[in-house]
Amino acid sequence: MARFKDPAFVAAAFQPYLEPGEELKHSAYGVKQPSMAIIIPLMFLAVLPGVIATALLTKEYVVGLTNRRFIALRFKGKDIKVQEVLEYPLGALPPVKASTGGLFTHIKIEDPAKPFVAKFHRMGMPGNRENGMAMEAALTGRAA
Repeated sequence: MARFKDPAFVAAAFQPYLEPGEELKHSAYGVKQPSMAIIIPLMFLAVLPGVIATALLTKEYVVGLTNRRFIALRFKGKDIKVQEVLEYPLGALPPVKASTGGLFTHIKIEDPAKPFVAKFHRMGMPGNRENGMAMEAALTGRAA
């Protein structure tokens, strides 16, 4: 899995997807891992193949909040080769569930056509926790 040290590198990945006049406010790195119902049996089956299978089934995202949209880029590799783009206009946002705990900020967008769910580790990249919390607040309407 990728780990980024330069938030500007991650922010630059959004440039091709921004509309004219749109400004990126926050960005964060997150993952969606398979459920524990899959991970635990794989680990009991054999540790190394279980670790490999879990890594292969994990989806990596960089997400961004602009003045108009929430954008999620699913990618592979350390150079952010985008495989899928999910975008949600802030004016017509589907239901969102989000929370921040001790280690992770969780964001789930309950859109039937294009659902999104990921968790953002506080050590994912510099400022990941703060940016994740700011996005959580903006998407749910709660104060930061």
